[in-house]
Order: sequence, then C-alpha cells, then structure tokens
Amino acid sequence: MLDLGGNNDVSRYGEILERSLVHLGLKHYFLVDFPQEPGALRRFLDQVLGPNDDITLFEYVKRNNRETGEALVGIELGSAAELDGLLARMRATDLHIEVLEPGSPAYRYLL
Repeated sequence: MLDLGGNNDVSRYGEILERSLVHLGLKHYFLVDFPQEPGALRRFLDQVLGPNDDITLFEYVKRNNRETGEALVGIELGSAAELDGLLARMRATDLHIEVLEPGSPAYRYLL
C-alpha cells in the first residue's frame, strides 16, 4: 500500500490548479456586458484578447427583450506581465467590463 499522505484528494486537483493560476496572476475573471447583436463576441475576441490569452470559461445566457446580456469570462494569460495590456484593451472598447477580484463577494458567489 502506498500512502501519499495528507488530505490531498485527486478530485481537488482542478481546484488546486485553478487557485494557483489565480495566485500567480495568470488567470482572471470578468463580467462582460455584451450587446445582444450579431458579431458582439467576435469584436470582443478581436479587440480585447492578446495572442497569448486563452478563454477558459465563458458562461452566457441570451435573454429576450434585453439589449445587453452579461457573460462570465475567465481568461488565462501567457504571462502575468500581460495583464496591464489586457486591461488597457478592455478600457479601449465600448463594452462594460467588470473585473472580478479574488476574494470579493461577487467572485466567491460566481466561482
């Protein structure tokens, strides 16, 4: 019998990896208010994402009779130093984008 010790559980590996990426500044979460029109997501991808950015989470539900709809978006950066560029590109768009800070009530509720 091999005992790897502690209370580490293989089922928690994803959570541990997630928290480490957030801690290293590589993974960030945002609420993006998209206009409900064709091409809105494509514009976000073209105008906001950098060449080393990867969308790791995208949760969106289209609602009828609304002009906009929020999406929860997780982005993993190629390097933590690329965050300033990502945030600058976000500010340059006409989209309303809210940064979800780790530890904030919204972050804990949504993630």
